[in-house]
Amino acid sequence: ATNQTLLAANTARKGFKIYNDSTAILYVKLGATATTTDFSFEIKPEGFYESSSPVYRGRIDGLWASDASGAARITELS
Repeated sequence: ATNQTLLAANTARKGFKIYNDSTAILYVKLGATATTTDFSFEIKPEGFYESSSPVYRGRIDGLWASDASGAARITELS
């Protein structure tokens, strides 16, 4: 499992939604370089996260706890 950028910085972002359709926990960092010990929140397998207000508009990275099948399904509102 390696860190991946889920969303690039976007000053026009009005919100975002992330669904983890993987079988592993997804660690999400509001900022660069998510790790299993440095993250903003985690999304459990088949879990969902919706941004709150005020909306974070910077880069968002993610890392899965282990190699697994699936992906992060992301919707960005702008």
